Amino acid sequence: MAVDINDDNALNEKAINFWEKNKKNIFLVVVVFISIYIATSFYVSNQKKNKFLASEIYQKIQVEYKNSDISAYVKELKENYVDTPYSGRASLLYAQILSGNNKSDEALLEFDWAILNSSENSIKSLALYSKAKLHLLQNQLDLAESAINEIETEGFKGLKNYVLGDIYYAKNDNKKA
Repeated sequence: MAVDINDDNALNEKAINFWEKNKKNIFLVVVVFISIYIATSFYVSNQKKNKFLASEIYQKIQVEYKNSDISAYVKELKENYVDTPYSGRASLLYAQILSGNNKSDEALLEFDWAILNSSENSIKSLALYSKAKLHLLQNQLDLAESAINEIETEGFKGLKNYVLGDIYYAKNDNKKA
């Protein structure tokens, strides 16, 4: 078995010709892939950093909400970290605090913010439930019914039906209650 040297030389010449014709395109493709990799790595790193910072702020809220005003922390999360789950959680907690302090109008605004901006369906459902309960306490039965009927999360169907029963009872509709 003899190896034909001419075949190797022809193959080498084809490779050299291919390189000469396409080296700019190959270099460009390599640069584009490296740029995409670096940009993606930077983006992912930045997202992790934002979630970490938001988590730290939310931890402060969890520690301090019983003893001090958390509105500044909530505002910071809502303005700077809206794409994290912590902004919706903070808004819901703050709304519940406001509701407990008889600041119903402010609480409703916070509930609405959590409903519209939270990235977690469970937080949206809790905000809708809390909003409906607040409307029920204020005897705003149609608003309460409207809010509670927006809950679509499967895990909250029981609470939804419970509040609907209270609403129908308050409307003297014992058949539906």
